[in-house]
Amino acid sequence: TLETGKFEIIKQSIASLTTERPLQALLIAFAFGAFIEGAAGFGTPVAVAAAMLVGVGFGSFEASAICLLANTAPVAFGSIGIPVVTLAGITGLPLGELSASVGRICAPVSFIVPAYLIAATEGLATLRRVLFPSLLCGAAFAGMQFFVSNFLGPQLVDILSSLSAIIALVVYLV
Repeated sequence: TLETGKFEIIKQSIASLTTERPLQALLIAFAFGAFIEGAAGFGTPVAVAAAMLVGVGFGSFEASAICLLANTAPVAFGSIGIPVVTLAGITGLPLGELSASVGRICAPVSFIVPAYLIAATEGLATLRRVLFPSLLCGAAFAGMQFFVSNFLGPQLVDILSSLSAIIALVVYLV
């Protein structure tokens, strides 16, 4: 993606939606990072999203910290549900029930992660200013995470949840 210039196109497309740092963090680190977690996992989302944040002006340490915090929401389901599928295989627990249980635990946490991310990295004054998009992003992600994990299984949880969060933020920003 670097050699073909596609990485720069993706970065500029996402970053051009807003110049506000907290909203860029939500869009890139939380929503887009979660999409990469669902598709690739294994450290890729933090590396790619942190590079994108650095590209739009964040410091490298700050970008890494933001992406690591943001990745707490999707990491339980990981790349196409591998952590949950593996756990079901090792323990012999039914995959559907295990997926639903993980989703019920993770969805409330996923709802608050975007707001926590902003509060921890930008402060409470900034969180007050961007509280609505933070809650909107968290609600879109957590709602879809709960639904997919309970009714479809673990494989598409992160991909569909992150797409919901991206769409919610894009609709808010446009």
